[in-house]
Amino acid sequence: MNINIIGAGPAGLYFGLLMKKQNPGHQIVILERNAPNATFGWGVVFSDKTLSYLRDADPQTYIEIISNFETWDNVDIVHRDEKITVRGNKFSGISRLKLLRILQHRCTELGVELQFQTEAVDFDSLTKCDLLIGADGVNSGVRARYSDTFKPALSFRSNKYIWYGTRRLFDGLTLTFRENADGVFAAEADEMAAAVAETRRRLSVGAARR
Repeated sequence: MNINIIGAGPAGLYFGLLMKKQNPGHQIVILERNAPNATFGWGVVFSDKTLSYLRDADPQTYIEIISNFETWDNVDIVHRDEKITVRGNKFSGISRLKLLRILQHRCTELGVELQFQTEAVDFDSLTKCDLLIGADGVNSGVRARYSDTFKPALSFRSNKYIWYGTRRLFDGLTLTFRENADGVFAAEADEMAAAVAETRRRLSVGAARR
């Protein structure tokens, strides 16, 4: 099969490597508008159940992923300044950029062709394949191009979702709930977010010194 995949996020990359692993004869090309080291979002969290799927699907990628994990089994819930700890909820997290690099390497190793900084605009050419996969995120060009078929809908709500980094360390996953005159605030914090923020701080300091 000739397969074109638009979008080199975790979904596009993982689909590509699994299809190539299933049949090395597949000709698979993944197009990505951004550079290979560009990402949006800091980390990806997996449950034990999800990890079992990754282990069964491709053990080599699974081993590489878990060797770069931060793992915790507790969830701390803070409500009205009272903390309750619930254990037995095993989660593991990895920085999104590290995950992408692992998947990129595995795809290349298997023979999947990766084309970065390539905008998918010529759909007439891209559809000349046996299978076209749209894995290009929220602003999907594939979804827009075939909107009459997919009939996507987008609506805006009042909730705000914001990423913040901090050097404060958290003992596992912490869910904090606060309410004031402006409404209800819910914060999800974990040790991985703090580690990523510290890594970025060190990188910025190193760049400034150079």
